[in-house]
Amino acid sequence: MIFPKDIIQKVVRVQEGGPSRFGKVRLDRSERTHPFSDSFIAKIRERITWETLSTYPEPEPVYIKFASFLKQPRERLLFHTGSDLSIRSIFETYISPGDRVLLHRPGYAMFSVYAKMFGVETVYREFDSDLGFDYAEYVDTIDGSFRMAVLENPNGFIGAAPPKDMLFKFVDKCEAEGVIAVVDEAYFFFHDITAADLLDSRENLIIIRTFSKAFGLAGVRAGYLLSSAANIKDIYKVKPMHELTGFAALVIDELLDNAQEFRGFVKETAGSLKFFREGFARLGIATSNSVGNFLAARIGRYAEVADLVARLQEEGILLRRPFAEQHLKEWVRIGTAPISSEQRVLDVVREMMKNKGASYDGL
Repeated sequence: MIFPKDIIQKVVRVQEGGPSRFGKVRLDRSERTHPFSDSFIAKIRERITWETLSTYPEPEPVYIKFASFLKQPRERLLFHTGSDLSIRSIFETYISPGDRVLLHRPGYAMFSVYAKMFGVETVYREFDSDLGFDYAEYVDTIDGSFRMAVLENPNGFIGAAPPKDMLFKFVDKCEAEGVIAVVDEAYFFFHDITAADLLDSRENLIIIRTFSKAFGLAGVRAGYLLSSAANIKDIYKVKPMHELTGFAALVIDELLDNAQEFRGFVKETAGSLKFFREGFARLGIATSNSVGNFLAARIGRYAEVADLVARLQEEGILLRRPFAEQHLKEWVRIGTAPISSEQRVLDVVREMMKNKGASYDGL
């Protein structure tokens, strides 16, 4: 019998799997739930040939096109197969066993997973039970004892974003203390305040983004890093042989030529988010100040979340479980969707609250 390294034995991962999510209203993972146009799908099909399957990827034309789209120099950009590999490449390039890393909680799980895999000391700061977060205290925590600090802009579970001045102060404090500043901007384009404005003058800044959210390409598995040319050159050394599949490069290229596909989705999402927020407000349920394609709703204060998840699942609507943190158990992250699906969620919540005898303005 063989055994993994001691450090890997300590890593705990949740097993993926279960029933297929295809054909369902997927509100559980902040994916695109508004269909792409038939014409866009047809264009992708037309470009797929036998060589698409048989030829190693050639992403350079997409690098050039996407760098121009972002208005960034090509040498500041590095693609990866989703945010997961982007994060891992940062750890592989810069992090050694025993280093200290500052994270907030809740936050994207892969930061904590890689921290354990690479044997680092992790320091957490928590969102409070009302989803508040002390950004000033977080910035003040940063000192030279840390190798890296991470800030999600916005937070991927709550949707709240740091004020622009605090985002910049975070980067500046890291720069002053010699700490790597990692800003996770997975929801960029839904939220246009970005640390990328600092790339011209900050050497310690690395930005992580994905094509899974505003671009709506979660199934393609693609993401990218933005940083100084010198940093990208170093991170490039640990990339896999091919950082994108040929299919991913093809789809990204086609989407850039049909930007209305994701710009329209971003606009639709803003309307869906507003509808959801106002609907929960009429029920007397607090929601997070989200700027993404989801919100967190305090449903657990008025109804049994497990029952709600099960009830909606019977109707083909998927909701995420409550937050893992004990002090956040009343909150549930819910993705946006076409208005008809959101209305159904609100109707079921209203019915469950009424059955439980809860008091709210909408009754």
